[in-house]
Amino acid sequence: MDQTTNPPIAQSDPASAFADLRGEVSLLRRAVEGLTAERQNAPDYTPTLTGLSSRLARTEELLGKIAESPAMRLTPENLAVSIARASETARAGDRETLDKSGATLRASIATINGVVEHAWAADGQWKQLYWTGGGGLLIGALGALSILHLIG
Repeated sequence: MDQTTNPPIAQSDPASAFADLRGEVSLLRRAVEGLTAERQNAPDYTPTLTGLSSRLARTEELLGKIAESPAMRLTPENLAVSIARASETARAGDRETLDKSGATLRASIATINGVVEHAWAADGQWKQLYWTGGGGLLIGALGALSILHLIG
């Protein structure tokens, strides 16, 4: 109680002291009833908190799944190794294709070289045949001239 708001109680008057006490108790009773009424009028947050709790549990479950996923275990070093392995695997197929293509190309070139060599050999044989025929014709002509010269 504040002395400035309440007048000082006379020590000799018990009846007025009880009246003042009765007023203060009455005031306290109304204050407590007001608090009780306020508490009864307060909204019930139980459904909202239950919903929040279930959503938090679901979020925690999803975060656990995300944390356990293989992508979360990838470090830059692990990722680099995985990329290198994948590129080696991809290049192995390309290397095999290139090797087969190279072998096919070498076989084709060898076949073409054989055909060209055969053609050159045939051409050389024709040239040799012309030279031999021409030489034989020349020798025959010279022989005929010399026989005509001896006869004549």
